Amino acid sequence: MSKSVEPIRSAQRVVDTLRNQGVKYVFGIPGAKIDGVYDALVDADDIELVVCRHEQNAVFLAQGWARVTGEPGVVLVTSGPGTTNIATGLLTANTEQDPVVAIAGTVGLPDRLKRTHQSMNAVNFLAPVTKSSVESTAASDVTEAVANAFRTSMTEPKGAAAVMLPASVQSTQSVRPAMKKLLVPKLGHADMESIEQAAQMIKDAECPVILLGLRGANVESTAAVRRLLESTELPVVETFQAAGAVSRDLEDRFLGRVGLFRNQPGDIMLNKADLVLTVGYDTVEYDPFIWNDKHERDIISLDTLPALLDNHYEPTLELRGKISTSLDILEEKLRGYTLSDKAREMVGEQRRALAVMDEQALAQQDTAKGVNPARLTLAMREFIDDQTVVAADIGSHSIYLARYFRSYQPRHLLFSNGQQTLGVALPWAMAAALANPEQVAVSVSGDGGFLFSGVELETATRLGLNLVHVIMRDNTYDMVAFQQQMKYGRDSGVELGDYDSVKFAESFGAKGHRVHTLEDFRKAFAQALQEDGVSVIDVTVDYTDNVDLAAHLDESALS
Repeated sequence: MSKSVEPIRSAQRVVDTLRNQGVKYVFGIPGAKIDGVYDALVDADDIELVVCRHEQNAVFLAQGWARVTGEPGVVLVTSGPGTTNIATGLLTANTEQDPVVAIAGTVGLPDRLKRTHQSMNAVNFLAPVTKSSVESTAASDVTEAVANAFRTSMTEPKGAAAVMLPASVQSTQSVRPAMKKLLVPKLGHADMESIEQAAQMIKDAECPVILLGLRGANVESTAAVRRLLESTELPVVETFQAAGAVSRDLEDRFLGRVGLFRNQPGDIMLNKADLVLTVGYDTVEYDPFIWNDKHERDIISLDTLPALLDNHYEPTLELRGKISTSLDILEEKLRGYTLSDKAREMVGEQRRALAVMDEQALAQQDTAKGVNPARLTLAMREFIDDQTVVAADIGSHSIYLARYFRSYQPRHLLFSNGQQTLGVALPWAMAAALANPEQVAVSVSGDGGFLFSGVELETATRLGLNLVHVIMRDNTYDMVAFQQQMKYGRDSGVELGDYDSVKFAESFGAKGHRVHTLEDFRKAFAQALQEDGVSVIDVTVDYTDNVDLAAHLDESALS
């Protein structure tokens, strides 16, 4: 039972609860209906308040923090538009299973049913985009509501939780102590009999393949995946959100990434596999009808959650439990496993296909329109070490990053592949720079997506962050355009105007570079990585070949 303590403002109790949860940063924008909590944060020397330029970007920062660190990100906003502006960010975090806690002010309880300034049903508004959306109605339940939001956000599937705090509750005295951090209980391993069955199924298969998804790509699970790969010859295909799980010394097991169009070496290998072991895979990452359209293989699902059944995803066997411990037991039973000659040959073919992709990209030259995006992506790889976090916005550039950019650490190559949300890259890189101030962070966007969150350059320079943002410019929404052209033979609503990104960056205290050739990009990028502070490099790209990105493979390649 909670003990009574000396009365204190509920707003202060919110901050005390955040402290108990281990919160280091709070992202947000103040307002009259949440100013009690902002006032209490003034005295919180151990929690840094990051005031942003837009509430949506504040959530992206919180989500980036969660993705990079594994700990919940916190966003603090006011009522009305302050609350509605966080919906897109919460939806993105919830879909992509990054733990985020949103705390939003509302009108006082006496005005709850009135048509008054910034009055709205915030709980119901945020409910569809979160795991949990609640409103505190008394000083006695404030710390409960906030502490439960943290537990909800960290319980699988992880995601977003929202707490509404009426202004009248914030100012009311609370006699309840701030709740301590209570970790979500850990799961045990999967059923032993099922693990035995899975090991035998893999041994009996002619060509088994691992499909690694987002829940299998956290730091702990990645370590277990690597132990399995070290002791067996099992090949692995990553989803976009599992990028970085395969280390450099295990790269001969890596068959590429899948997550959009069915035309990659990983797709071919999945199609030829007679058994697919999915590890932490979520169907939102890559629709099963794309990679399992013919139902011609056994599927073993190893996950913390029961499989979400789909007409094209009906696992033969499920291993439910903690991913890392289940994998370690499976590894013991498969230790020394080798592929059949046929499977080894198939793996070799797709490994060579990956190498050919790089070779062809390296041979690309600048055109009158700009730099080849595949060649540009490989150029970035040359300058970035394994500890650098690279955040990708959504757009044509993200497809090139997914296909050509190697990452060898979990949570170091970040994609929005659940909602494909524009504007995430810069805030995510900012969060990475906050989490590791000694390491430069890199974000990449198109010229369209950049302006969704570009105002946060001011926030980044104010915080003294070290990051480089690359704009791959063609002055269109090209990812939409080339798919329209494939469907209709023409595009619509995709043309954008030019703007001076150099002056834009400089107006916020950042450095700006605009380049048109690969050589000039290499010079600017190398320089920016060595300099302290924030740099923007705007490079003109030629997306002429983009229709090929979505081209279907010839059926003979899949047979």
